[in-house]
Amino acid sequence: MFDNELVCSICGGIIKPDETKTTGSCLGCGHSSAYPTADIKVLNRITYLRNTFRFDEAQKFAEDLTVKHPDDSESFWALLLCEYGIQYVREGNVRYPVCRKDVSEMAPLKENNSYKKALSYATEENITAYEDLATALEDSINVSVNIMKQQKEYDVFVLSPENSTVDSDFEGDKIYLRLTANLGFTSFFGPECLKDMDPVEKAAQVLFALKHSKLMLAPFRTVADTYNGYFEYSVNVFCAESENAKDNKKKIFPSFDSHVINFQQLPEKLVWCDDIFDLSQDDFMRELSEKIETILKPEVAAIVPEDIVTATAANKENLIKRAYMFLEDGEFDTADSYFDKILDIDIEESRAYIGKLLAECRIRSEDEIRTLPQTVTDDKNFKKALRFANPEQKAHYEELNNAIVRRIEEERREVAEQRARLQAEREEKEAIERARRARQEKEERKMLFQRRRDPLRNTLLEVQAELNKTFVTPKRRAELKEQEETLKKNIKDLEEQFKDIFD
Repeated sequence: MFDNELVCSICGGIIKPDETKTTGSCLGCGHSSAYPTADIKVLNRITYLRNTFRFDEAQKFAEDLTVKHPDDSESFWALLLCEYGIQYVREGNVRYPVCRKDVSEMAPLKENNSYKKALSYATEENITAYEDLATALEDSINVSVNIMKQQKEYDVFVLSPENSTVDSDFEGDKIYLRLTANLGFTSFFGPECLKDMDPVEKAAQVLFALKHSKLMLAPFRTVADTYNGYFEYSVNVFCAESENAKDNKKKIFPSFDSHVINFQQLPEKLVWCDDIFDLSQDDFMRELSEKIETILKPEVAAIVPEDIVTATAANKENLIKRAYMFLEDGEFDTADSYFDKILDIDIEESRAYIGKLLAECRIRSEDEIRTLPQTVTDDKNFKKALRFANPEQKAHYEELNNAIVRRIEEERREVAEQRARLQAEREEKEAIERARRARQEKEERKMLFQRRRDPLRNTLLEVQAELNKTFVTPKRRAELKEQEETLKKNIKDLEEQFKDIFD
């Protein structure tokens, strides 16, 4: 940025002053504001810090600036934006003022001392501009205050890049589904929880979730994530709440991809966390799940494979869920050990036998049974599953096996049809080749016929020409007549020999 050019606090464009240098207009968004008498370089720094979520640092600069320039309205306006944690977020062609701080206990904006001083030192023209901006800010602040009044709590906050989607943060969505669908935790994941919200609501919901979540999962997948302003802001807000929490359950679990970054590249306050997970490890999801359960569901996490036999039947459902989660993650041996211990609790649990079948076949879900290369009718675990299943389960398991039978029959039918089609194609090609060879042989015989016939015909013509002469002796005429008959006979015999070429 240029030290002598003022940056717009809304869009980041350049504000050009008018001739009096009391008012300026942004070349980017057209915003009209008071042109400061204070240090432009410092004001630009405040705008930069605020837009990168460093509100406290920006506020210190703004407070110092108002001391040095106590009659500059724009300095007080910059301080006001820092105090309320205001950023301008673009969506389409509109820029929304969003509130990044919990201002539910702060005075209304128009009663704020910084706002009053900004108006008191502004020109009449600039007062109108400030009042219009303040009205929009109040709307955003009111939305934020109302959302902060929600009576809700999250178990886990899954940190995701701002404005990311389920498709762009597939790994985050996988963790979210694991926590919600499989483990039953109430989790916050931006791409899923902020759908169909405007930027003002999104910012407020994120702030609320950060302040009302017991745990945070902070994944860092790239080097850029380690100095991402939104990530730093989210971690700082959560950590601030953690320091104020009365219990010790509010914890943050950073994770990183060791193939891309080193854990020492994580933000300083996270490097010293007791539990740091490696996203690239195969058992990452299992370790993370167990750690979260240790804190949020200690009665379930306390059950390990060696001790499952002592568990009560009330825990069976949770254990079955965990066993199937191991299957989903491809940890087949661990899943198999869990199913064995579940059978120690209830030897007639059909789902455990089906689970052991899945682990044995190295498949992750019951639906994948349909893809097995052969039926499971004779499998010992499948037989026991049918034996102990209720009518609904039995029908489901039999349908899975029948699906294999139908698929195999369909594959056989397709193979037979393909063979028949290939045979027909082969026979057609052979017929075409035979016809081609027949035509070629016929043409060759025609050429051979012509080579043999043409000399005989030429000689016959010569003999007949000589017979037509006037002065031919009787003896010579008799010889020529005999030769003519012989030639005609030879030509006729040749035509009879090659009669097939005339069809």
